Amino acid sequence: MVHRNIQGSMMLQQNFVNGQCGTNGNGRDPRLIEGVVANLPLFRDVSRANVALAASFARIEHHRRGALIARRGERLPGVIGVAYGLVKLALPHRNGEEKVLRFLRANESFGEAVALLDYPCSLNVVALADTMLAIIPVRPLQQLQERDSVFASNLVRTLAEGQVRLVREIDARIGRSSAQRLAAYLESLAEPQARAANCAVQLPVTKTALAARLGITKETMSRLFRELKDQRLILMDRGMITILDRARLAGIAN
Repeated sequence: MVHRNIQGSMMLQQNFVNGQCGTNGNGRDPRLIEGVVANLPLFRDVSRANVALAASFARIEHHRRGALIARRGERLPGVIGVAYGLVKLALPHRNGEEKVLRFLRANESFGEAVALLDYPCSLNVVALADTMLAIIPVRPLQQLQERDSVFASNLVRTLAEGQVRLVREIDARIGRSSAQRLAAYLESLAEPQARAANCAVQLPVTKTALAARLGITKETMSRLFRELKDQRLILMDRGMITILDRARLAGIAN
């Protein structure tokens, strides 16, 4: 399933580059939308008929790298799922700086809570790469919440995971050093892989974006990477990082 989803995301991205997304400019290709919706965690194990119901209300949007997808204070048009690309969720400050809270990749979604409650978005949402999104309005989601127990369970799980993630984020910013935050982030990239002693991971964002995500300066992050390399915990080759000792890295993170 994971391999199929990755292949599907790569194919969608290549079609976007080639101008062959099949949406005829209106973002309403039913098969394309249904495929994107079906791969979101909200719709895991949901019947095909109910996936098709949600997809029939949804639309596709394309955003180039650097585009502002949603601005803080605006209301979202619905739940937004990432078909491919990379999205940044950031809390802007009055001085022009921002606190990056999360990066979203293919088959992830955001906006469930604020869309269902009809609250303004509290974050800026920015494309960090060429990105394709599925916009699912609230109306079909409310219908499914009432009549589909599998979808309702997925929705509760998604909202609960968001709450846990927020608490962990606050704890990391308050109770962890910059070295611990970097080690924890690298370990999170390796987490989906088999529990081998070493593995290779690809940084999904630039070092500048990662520094903002971790709440440190780019210079501090470069120094921390050098220290991890000197301790023979990692090897670096451009954006590819080989973790040489996951157990020791996890020890630093904790």
